[in-house]
Parts: sequence; structure tokens; C-alpha cells
Amino acid sequence: MRAMSFGSLLFSCSVLAVLSMNSFAAAADGADRLPGDHGRMAGGVLPSGPPPGSGPGGPPMMPHSSARAPAIALAVEAAQAIAAGCKQYASLGIAVVNAAGEPVLMYLPDGSEPSHGYTAIRKAYTAAKLKTDTTALVEKAQKDSDFAATIKADPNLMAFHGGLLLQVGGEVIGAIGVSGAEPGGHDDECGTIGLNKIKDRLK
Repeated sequence: MRAMSFGSLLFSCSVLAVLSMNSFAAAADGADRLPGDHGRMAGGVLPSGPPPGSGPGGPPMMPHSSARAPAIALAVEAAQAIAAGCKQYASLGIAVVNAAGEPVLMYLPDGSEPSHGYTAIRKAYTAAKLKTDTTALVEKAQKDSDFAATIKADPNLMAFHGGLLLQVGGEVIGAIGVSGAEPGGHDDECGTIGLNKIKDRLK
């Protein structure tokens, strides 16, 4: 997996984290940023003048996302159901994004490898962006070189198992991503536990 430079978003194991839309820090030109990442405000140094967004001289307020998303309580419930149902896997990362692929939640059970959290976000982002479960992309990327090139061109797209759409009436409102259900590649199986837990209550 390509190394990325994101800002602080990791949290203590077993503690859920609701991610604000600008919680990642990435490359200065923004090429590697996930949706919703506006990079470091003011280059990472708080200006001595007016507080950010307070008026003239301060950086503009970050726009709020208008994309549909699962309720955060349901996102948390799905993540906890996945963690409980797949506790046999030592290192699990779970993520939920909104319809635009912007992170809503990242969840790391005790002992998990933090990199699986980032991979889970990318899987969920891929599902939301391409409007399909990522398992449908695996064989296509392996057999279609042009499609594989499209995946490789975006550092946050992943044609791996483990990204599942969240839909209401056929409309995509987000996605769940799971990484680390190994050995055996059970990311889809684990993600389905969370999906089934909340799908009938999505709005």
C-alpha cells in the first residue's frame, strides 16, 4: 500500500472516532487527499491575527458537506457489530464514509494495526465513488488493464474486497470499508455483518 501523509486521526483502541471532514493532512498540492480533506489551515501555524474563519485576514471557513450519509449512531453500531462478529481477527480496521466518499467514522478494535483503518477508508471511498461493492472490481481490475490503470491513477482507489455500499431506495448514501480480516480474506464477510445490522434503519 502506498504510504500516505495524513494528519492525526488515530485514536485509542476500542474508542470510536468521528472524523471531521478536514481531519486528514496530505500532500501540499492536494493530489493525494481524500474527499473532504482541505489540508492544513494556514500551513499548520495558527496566525497571530484574527482566528481562522473569523473575518478579514483569517482563512475562510471550511464548507460543510451536503452529501447524504448514514446517521453516526448507525455507523458506530455497524462498526461495533463488525468488531464483535469478527473478533477472531487480530488486526481489524473499519470505516464508514458518506455518499461523496468523505470519512464519517474510523474504528480500530484493541490491538489493531492502524494502517488497516486507512485501508478501510480507501475501500469505502472506492465503493462510494464507483457506486459498487469493491468485490465487483477485483476481477475486472485483474483482467482489464485500462481499468487497472484507472484504479492505480487515484492513490485512494482500491480494487480489493471489503468495500460495501450503504443504500436507501437504490440511492447510495455511503459505504462501509473493512480491512484486516485475515488470514482467509474475510473482509466482505465482516462488512456484511455491519451492513445487515443497520440496513433496515438507514434513511
